[in-house]
Amino acid sequence: MSDRRRPPVKRADDILENVFVGHREALTGGPESGKRYLLNFLEKFNSIPNEVKFYIYDLLAEDAYQADDLVLCRQAVGRAGEYLEEARARNSRQLAEYLPALRFVERGISLTVEAGEYEAALSFCDLALENGLGKAYAAKRASIEKML
Repeated sequence: MSDRRRPPVKRADDILENVFVGHREALTGGPESGKRYLLNFLEKFNSIPNEVKFYIYDLLAEDAYQADDLVLCRQAVGRAGEYLEEARARNSRQLAEYLPALRFVERGISLTVEAGEYEAALSFCDLALENGLGKAYAAKRASIEKML
């Protein structure tokens, strides 16, 4: 038998903390730097837990939007939506704490309204309301319904 030690396996919470700290530091250079950091993180690490991917894509949606990279923003919004339930299933307490800062729903609404995709925008409003994000989303929903 070999005396080799297996490399330590990081827990999802540790990986997520690394993402948040690194992203916060990268943002000092602006949203383009934050976006690059997140894209590099996704590329560099190939075994990121799905619940962590939710947070990465949520942050990426905002950074891409702020950097006027609307194609990447739309992709990040879609990916964040795909991983939301995984984040909820794995750590609902952490997600509940994060929800007030949720970005992808707001960006999804903006992108879909601008594209004239009102039904999709209403779906994002419903998602926000289902997650208890407040009356503002009910008002947005009513406003979008008037556009139909």
